[in-house]
Amino acid sequence: MMERFRPRAEIERVLDEMDRLLTTPLRRGRFLPRLTPFRPAIDLYETPDALIVKALVPGAKPDDIHVSLEHTTLTIRGTYGYTLPEDEETEATWHFREAVSGEFTETLTLPAVVDPDAVTATVEQGVLTLKMPKSAETRAKHIPVHEAGALVG
Repeated sequence: MMERFRPRAEIERVLDEMDRLLTTPLRRGRFLPRLTPFRPAIDLYETPDALIVKALVPGAKPDDIHVSLEHTTLTIRGTYGYTLPEDEETEATWHFREAVSGEFTETLTLPAVVDPDAVTATVEQGVLTLKMPKSAETRAKHIPVHEAGALVG
């Protein structure tokens, strides 16, 4: 009889083995390691005139974030979290270390062409906001309808 593959059970088995080998248990609350890389939570929405991106980048300052735009491809790179001064880092005795820091890269395909010269980017309290006005050719245009023969000329 074939046994169904259960990835979660396999991960549990590996963690049990690691707990057995290490002095600090990996699966007890605060010691569970981050298993996936950091990805900022991103919202992308559209107004009649612009695309708006909001990205959660905890601890990032304006100099920590680099935004590039190529046609409809938006790339956000940066660092998140905080780092301790080197002397404090080496002299510290750690009891918990959950506040991680590092680098991230996120690439999005935008649903419309934007005017790259009019894009603004701000960061406030860990939220990066990009306001990207749509290019003139992608904005909705109102075309008036006239009675046949009403247009002279």
